[in-house]
Amino acid sequence: MKAFPRIKKAVALDQPVPKYYKIYEKLLNQIRQGQYSENNLFPSDTELVKKFRVSRGTVREAIKLLLQQGYLIREQGKGTFVTYKKIQQDPDKLIGFTQLMRQHNIKPSARIIEKEIIPAPAHVAHIMKLSSASKIVRIVRLRFGDNQPLIIERSFFTYQHFKPIYSMNLESNSIYELLYEHTATRLGDANQRIEAISAGQQEQELLEVELGTPLLLIRRLIHTNGDEVFQYSEDIYRSDRINFYTKTVPYDLNGSPHSLPLKLEDQNVF
Repeated sequence: MKAFPRIKKAVALDQPVPKYYKIYEKLLNQIRQGQYSENNLFPSDTELVKKFRVSRGTVREAIKLLLQQGYLIREQGKGTFVTYKKIQQDPDKLIGFTQLMRQHNIKPSARIIEKEIIPAPAHVAHIMKLSSASKIVRIVRLRFGDNQPLIIERSFFTYQHFKPIYSMNLESNSIYELLYEHTATRLGDANQRIEAISAGQQEQELLEVELGTPLLLIRRLIHTNGDEVFQYSEDIYRSDRINFYTKTVPYDLNGSPHSLPLKLEDQNVF
């Protein structure tokens, strides 16, 4: 099933709700509930007129809203099909999943797959610049938007930062918000690398995709605003639900502050 953004009502509360808007809401709820499958042909205006016993003009106004909001798409000579909006994320801005979903009016949630305190694995200790004896918190969470699986998060946190919130509810709360509230930890910057991968068996089961489906793997090394490393993550995104959009600037060989190349040491973090 799909994750759909929620639309705020555009009808004034002190005014009667127009018929077309009532039809729009009914159709929207049916789409969200999966009664009309993605990429399938949507009922024609004639069918909807008979179903709701309203005028063709009323149906067309309702359909117009669904088209404008990105829930439907019209293909000339073929008809109207159910579609969805992709969630856009700017890779140049460090933002937590919870905040990202809120920006798109989508309800975020999580399911804990694994949570443990362990000695830092060699590759994680190397990336986070920790000693081999260091303890870390390893968490694997499945992240949902409107109850649809979107991301598998595999995160490693420094023990001293995470210890105060380890026993808290990490399924309905933002880790970053809990860290700030209980430890005053603020996000700083991050190094990240984005790769294309194919879904294996675990991704198929958790993300509800077919084997071999193209996915995005994003590795991040995150610092606090005090420049302390506190998290390394390997997150797998459904590329059919979330995409990354960025604006680029020309590369200036003269060293413009707006187009400085990534430092060599930063390129070799992972």
